[in-house]
Amino acid sequence: WLVGPFVTAAESIELVLPASKDSSHEYFHELLISALSAQGVEVTIITPYSHVPQKRAVRLLESQALSLFWMIETPSRNQQYTKVNIGLTQGLIGQRILLVPPEDQQRYAKVRNLADFRQLNVVGGFGANWFDIDVWQANQLPYTVKDGEWRALYGMLSSKGGVNYFSRGVNEILIEQQQHNDLAIEPHLLFEYQRDFVFYLSKQQAHLKPMMEAALKQAQQSGLMDRLIKQYWTQHFDALMLDQRTKIKLITP
Repeated sequence: WLVGPFVTAAESIELVLPASKDSSHEYFHELLISALSAQGVEVTIITPYSHVPQKRAVRLLESQALSLFWMIETPSRNQQYTKVNIGLTQGLIGQRILLVPPEDQQRYAKVRNLADFRQLNVVGGFGANWFDIDVWQANQLPYTVKDGEWRALYGMLSSKGGVNYFSRGVNEILIEQQQHNDLAIEPHLLFEYQRDFVFYLSKQQAHLKPMMEAALKQAQQSGLMDRLIKQYWTQHFDALMLDQRTKIKLITP
């Protein structure tokens, strides 16, 4: 049922995708199904694992046990995997808010710019190979890297210890704070850098690239992507009061 690199019209494809226990996969699954079905392609999604940590998902993508995985675009990933060249969240993931110990909610209240933030000399925590590491380096901000399951960072945050905050996308932080209610959402700042999630395909599924790019481009133009972003995250934007936050533009390396 494959003709050249394209799937013929009104076809069906089966995709093996990761899931995560915090449901953060649901938007990406629904975007794929909706965008492709609008093009007449029926998608069956198989999720063999109820929760796949990011590092494991990357290994499964490399071994072709997963059809694709969504990650923040980086030059090294672009070399290593087949990139579907359409941003998936309209740049949302490049808008970052800090998750902090509750007693630190006012620690950042007087910060007006990047220089102020640097002077606090607070340390961010990141998972291994995250794009944030490059951004924090480029902006001369101290950080520490947690190898293995990055979710261990939640338990490492403290006012005085080695990790003081955890930078999260505006589309992630609300759910995460609800699951870790011993932590608080820092109320004053919004960090911005230029990046988005993209789909990276396994070698076996690389032939789907043109079809997926066409479907996702159409999803952008038709308003489907906007509609899904609003459906999944509007209440987050309202609750986080993005308009009232001090915006700190970061250099994107």
